[in-house]
Amino acid sequence: MNWKLKDVLMMGIISVLFGVIYLGCTYAGGILSGVLTPMGLSALGYEPFYGIYFMAGAFGVYVMRKPGAGIISEMLAAIIECLLGNYFGPIIILSGLVQGIGIELLIALFRYKKFSYPTMIAASVICSVLTLLYNLVVSGYNQIAVPVLLLMLAVRIISAIIFSGVLTKLVCDRLAKAGVLRGYAVGKEFAMSEE
Repeated sequence: MNWKLKDVLMMGIISVLFGVIYLGCTYAGGILSGVLTPMGLSALGYEPFYGIYFMAGAFGVYVMRKPGAGIISEMLAAIIECLLGNYFGPIIILSGLVQGIGIELLIALFRYKKFSYPTMIAASVICSVLTLLYNLVVSGYNQIAVPVLLLMLAVRIISAIIFSGVLTKLVCDRLAKAGVLRGYAVGKEFAMSEE
């Protein structure tokens, strides 16, 4: 599939928007972690935000429906977040790569042709599991007690279903229906369905 200038511009817009949102989520997660620390649950602080962290990739691949759109959008958003002052530093760029792959994996298996709610939700769940496995290796989550890890995974999956699975599709569909995404694959699909 050919990449056009409008695709690059859309990924840039998505990345800047979500880079700023991600930075806000990181600081909110830090605050929530602090609140949960006295209960021994500080590791849960970032979990409610993970579905939001997956949205740049979900939005990118849903709108453009091209291989790599989710991965690139997610990584660029992570770079923007890092440049804006994320206190985790450049390691989040690798996290962005894992998140982008996680969101795009199932969609790639469907050859970028199936974007129903069940598909987007399943992609979000896969992304949740993949990123937790990544966190076990890179972030030291293997030191966390198994019951807490299972709770973390459950919260992460619920967040992912709500934000990257349902909300992303809902917002994109509404934008496409309003004609805002007319030049993209999702907009063309809506135009054809209304004929």
